[in-house]
Amino acid sequence: MNYVTEKTKKNQEVPIVDSLYDLYEDEYLNQQTKYESEVRSYPRRLPLAIKKASGLLVEDTKGQVYLDCLAGAGTLALGHNHAEIKDELKRYLDLDLPSQTLDLTTGVKNVFMQEVLDTLPTGFKNCAKVQFCGPSGADAVEAAIKLAKRVTNRNNIIAFSGAYHGMTNGSMSLMGNNQTKARSSGLMADVHFMPFPYSLRCPFGLGGDDGAKMSLRYLERTLNDDESGILKPAAIIVEPVQGEGGVLPAPLFWLKELRRITEEHGILLIFDEIQCGIGKTGSWFAFENSNIFPDILCLSKAVGGGLPLSLLILNEKYDDWRPGEHTGTFRGNQLAMVAGLKTFEIIRRDNLVEHAKVAGNYFKNGLNQLASKFSCIAEVRGRGLMLGIEIVSKKGSLNKFSEPMADEELTRKIQRGCLQRGLIIEKGGRNGSVLRFLPPLNITYKQIDFVLDVLENVLLNEVGINTSNRLPKHESLDKFFIHTGKGGADLFQESVSIATENLIKVFNDVRGPYSGMMPSVLKSVIDSFDISKEGRTINDVMRSSASFVAKNSIIVQHPNCIAHLHTPPLITGVVSELFIAALNQSMDSWDQASAATFVEQKVIQLVNEHVGYNSLADGIFTSGGTQSNLMGILLARDKFIDKLSGHNVKQHGLPNYHQRLKIICSETAHFTVQKSAALLGLGFDSVETISVDVNGKMDIYELNNKILHLKNNDFLPFMIVGTAGTTDEGAIDPLLEQSKIAEKHDLWFHVDAAYGGSLIFSSRRKMLEGIYKADSITLDFHKLFYQPISCGAFLIRNRENFNYLLHHADYLNRENDKLPNLVDKSIATTRRFDALKVLLSLQHVGLNNFGRMYDNVFDLTNQLANFLEGEKHIQVLRSPQLSTILFRFIDSEIKDLNKLNCTIREMALEDGVAILGETKVDGNVSLKVTILNPCIKLQDLTEMFKQLNILFNKIKREL
Repeated sequence: MNYVTEKTKKNQEVPIVDSLYDLYEDEYLNQQTKYESEVRSYPRRLPLAIKKASGLLVEDTKGQVYLDCLAGAGTLALGHNHAEIKDELKRYLDLDLPSQTLDLTTGVKNVFMQEVLDTLPTGFKNCAKVQFCGPSGADAVEAAIKLAKRVTNRNNIIAFSGAYHGMTNGSMSLMGNNQTKARSSGLMADVHFMPFPYSLRCPFGLGGDDGAKMSLRYLERTLNDDESGILKPAAIIVEPVQGEGGVLPAPLFWLKELRRITEEHGILLIFDEIQCGIGKTGSWFAFENSNIFPDILCLSKAVGGGLPLSLLILNEKYDDWRPGEHTGTFRGNQLAMVAGLKTFEIIRRDNLVEHAKVAGNYFKNGLNQLASKFSCIAEVRGRGLMLGIEIVSKKGSLNKFSEPMADEELTRKIQRGCLQRGLIIEKGGRNGSVLRFLPPLNITYKQIDFVLDVLENVLLNEVGINTSNRLPKHESLDKFFIHTGKGGADLFQESVSIATENLIKVFNDVRGPYSGMMPSVLKSVIDSFDISKEGRTINDVMRSSASFVAKNSIIVQHPNCIAHLHTPPLITGVVSELFIAALNQSMDSWDQASAATFVEQKVIQLVNEHVGYNSLADGIFTSGGTQSNLMGILLARDKFIDKLSGHNVKQHGLPNYHQRLKIICSETAHFTVQKSAALLGLGFDSVETISVDVNGKMDIYELNNKILHLKNNDFLPFMIVGTAGTTDEGAIDPLLEQSKIAEKHDLWFHVDAAYGGSLIFSSRRKMLEGIYKADSITLDFHKLFYQPISCGAFLIRNRENFNYLLHHADYLNRENDKLPNLVDKSIATTRRFDALKVLLSLQHVGLNNFGRMYDNVFDLTNQLANFLEGEKHIQVLRSPQLSTILFRFIDSEIKDLNKLNCTIREMALEDGVAILGETKVDGNVSLKVTILNPCIKLQDLTEMFKQLNILFNKIKREL
């Protein structure tokens, strides 16, 4: 057989294989068989003699090139013979610096220790010491066990099933693999094994988090049982991700609980990260994301940059050694420290820990896709670039525990098939049925694709695509989509009917604004949702959604759901969502949203006319007030800077005077003004707030003085943000006066009318006097326009200002396009066709009826405020401006009114009485009702307050 081996080519990433590799033994393998002990293991599974290696590529003595996804069992963090590591080692040797120093220190050793400590989470680093051990990981484990026994004066050790900690006498005693230990007599006594979380083969028959929780219970119960027969151990040793045991990551909560248990019992916790440490799992150490620290951390393999080195990181309070109690001739391997230092430097410089996380997700997704095709892959596991797949019987056979039957022979065939195609992978786990991937951290996406392609090719050859749990092609795939042509949408119609029927049942049974499960119970139920490989019927899925999602949702249509600016959606808006979702138009370019583009332009034009803008105005649909306010501040900033100094922010970034720029708004303006300033690089400090009067409106006199003060102190105010409807009080600033001041000082005037903008259709539109003077306006259609979330708009008085956003992409909105591309005016590329639901709602409801809705809401708010003024134990804190009322329960006998009102709100929610808002007025807790539903009556609200009074009296007695 002939093989193309262009190993000498620069920048080659993957092997070039034109036919199956020759795996027959050559003279090198024959000599190894003749002279080397029978204890050798890897050559039996990977029969190759290595000639040279670089990066992830290995060339054998036959000239065949392989991609190495074993990498010295995780030792080679940067692959073979990394050029920078080689150069650093050469430089060190050329200086005649020592190669071995026992435990005598050197400059290299001191820097290396600090570098290792710097990789640790701060809380661990601050109390950590480094101990150098013999050059193998097993010696680090031996040292950790020895130290734990000395510190605690106990002898027992607890390890876990599936564990691998080394092959010395003590470390082998901690191993789960019985076959390896079978002929080793006299192993360390007093080692007890507990079950490690293993969803596929859970000893409790539970799997998932439930199985992991049961293993914790079993461990903790054993430690608390005076008849367990197990004396309190000196230490518990665990791999946060088991490697040899089958690539089994311990759940983060499991590690947290293990830490709690060991602390409560005074047991040392040892983490063995010899294989999973140093970036392999997408963080420097696999335990990091659990936010806990071990007492002792064992490291080896990658820590020495590919050369022999092992060490312990231990909490200094346990550094109980006497001089020389644990030594090793080669613990001062200076060359390993040099290589380790350079490895750490490259990992940091090239951001390889993050790469391991991102590339690992890419790799894992690819393996999951293979699992969906091939029945022999029972599970894909791992974190970052430490991954594995468990191979089981392709026939679907089960063992006596009703678990998928492990298939060691098939696993061996797949491993060999990969080797024949230029890929080196390892196998391990129960029955040797887990294929393991341990590539270096700098593996490229092209190399990952090579791994996935080879593996798929081998699986196709050995297994064939799984069809046992699939319907025929057209049935299994076509039924998931809407199709064109006669009958193509029949399943869509049926599915919508099923969904509607289930929702109707939910609405028919509503008893309160929230009548669902307690939060902790609800989370457990939803966490238990399974995603089956076979899929479920639409009827089953919809019924489940109704039972566990819809019935446990906040019901915004209920009269007592009055906490937030969260409206019941119009039926037209809800039905329009069917059109929007089914047509799935993308509002970035005309060729993705033909009619939709013109519909959006039509709605923007209509709204602009009612605002009072002329034909120069324009606008764009947004996700809501946050995005619209951001756009207003962005355009105001860029235009001001352009006018002031001719500086192009879009091209060159912020100018050197950007810290002098100032935005002015009221102290009750929406928090997104500050948030937008921060996102745009101006910072919170760029926002200057103006006090408000008793009705929550901006103080105009102070506004004018603030601008003058800022200018006199060499600041650059560039915009005023007025608010038409503050979140808590519904206050509307004096917009006309604000506009005049903005015009006088040549400032951009933006109005946040997310809440109050609906007044443009109301008989109360005079409350918005001056809004037509605004340079830009925020509107939220998902508030008092009664549209499904999310749906907003950004309006602009002069469309030329959109040029500050314009960016041409050759594939999307070319400069010479004659048809409109709305991406020219948006900070978002892909947007939904939300304008349709606004248009259809306006057509269906009519402008007059919209006006009536708002008038009903505002009138009802004033009626309720009058009613509450007459209630003995209720204090109305502010006169309503729009549709919000701030109030609190009071009683002269209760000292802590804040606690009283907080408790009332919480109990009202838990009991399903009402969903109330909570805020602060003058530093004290205030309750809030926000009336948005135009269909509710005063009687509905007075009845709700009767129930709240009952709660008040109940809580008063308890307090």
